[in-house]
Amino acid sequence: MFDKENPKTVYSVQPVSYGLLTTDDVANQIAAESSATPGDVKNVLDRYAYYVKENLKKGYNIQLLGFGNLSIRFITSGTVKTEAEATAKLIVGLVPTFNPSFKLINKKRIYDLLPDKITLVKYNGTVPADSTVETPDNSEDPGTSEEGGGGSLI
Repeated sequence: MFDKENPKTVYSVQPVSYGLLTTDDVANQIAAESSATPGDVKNVLDRYAYYVKENLKKGYNIQLLGFGNLSIRFITSGTVKTEAEATAKLIVGLVPTFNPSFKLINKKRIYDLLPDKITLVKYNGTVPADSTVETPDNSEDPGTSEEGGGGSLI
């Protein structure tokens, strides 16, 4: 709670986005490192998105390689007392649910989507000393790591 009698300036950190990369941007990046054209890459990404949606609609959960698992969650109006009352009428909405994939190393989650390290930059664009933040070492000893099934371990 804020103390009006003893105000202090405090600081924290938060991630800042440098903008949005579109599918076209990513297709161009992939094409620059392959023999495929940007159009070829975009066609593959388009088909991938189509089949992810189609298979979610059919009731499958989807593992997105290197990202995590995608599924559908129901928003319901509540619970009922009998099995016969548990019908589609309880569903008031659908929400896509994403669980990022991770490895469990020394009882700590290492998320596959996160980079090995990031650099903190001040709002004015300067890079202060001691500004690199590293994720825990990804080198593993046998027996100290478990694969996270899309973040299902708690």
